[in-house]
Amino acid sequence: MMNKSILMAVKSALPTMAVAAGLSLSLAGCAMRDHDQPLPKEVTSALETAFNRGDIAACADLYTDDAEIISKASQPVQGKKAIAQFFKDQVTREILFDTDTTVSVVSGDVAMEQGTYRVRDVLRGVDVEYGDYLNVWRKSNGKWKAYRSMYNVTQSPGALVSVLPDGDDRSM
Repeated sequence: MMNKSILMAVKSALPTMAVAAGLSLSLAGCAMRDHDQPLPKEVTSALETAFNRGDIAACADLYTDDAEIISKASQPVQGKKAIAQFFKDQVTREILFDTDTTVSVVSGDVAMEQGTYRVRDVLRGVDVEYGDYLNVWRKSNGKWKAYRSMYNVTQSPGALVSVLPDGDDRSM
């Protein structure tokens, strides 16, 4: 027989689970209904293009004045000025940024874009970071601007550790 406190906890959680299930089904319905109207490719590829050109101002201009970049790996970056500084610290000719949009849903003047990204060190010819992202876009004065950008690093370079004994420089 189920413990009385467990049964009460399950009963109290049922309304929350029902709301979450309903919301998930609603969003799934929106995604299917609006599937024919994804964000334009020039919107979803704009950050990649500006980043790879080294255009920090164009990167920052893709965001609303009250935008945020959110990552588990660092503190949120809030506002256009801080976002410009964020890109100033990130953008370099030695790095290429590549995105792949997997889901794009538009509903009026709001849109959601989900995908994967990779960062490539062009000097070494290797990918140095992979991750997932989610952007929330708002359309204002006919232009799409990122309101929230969230990313999660799923693979990054680990620390380099030497396991060679002292004196063994492997140059022979």
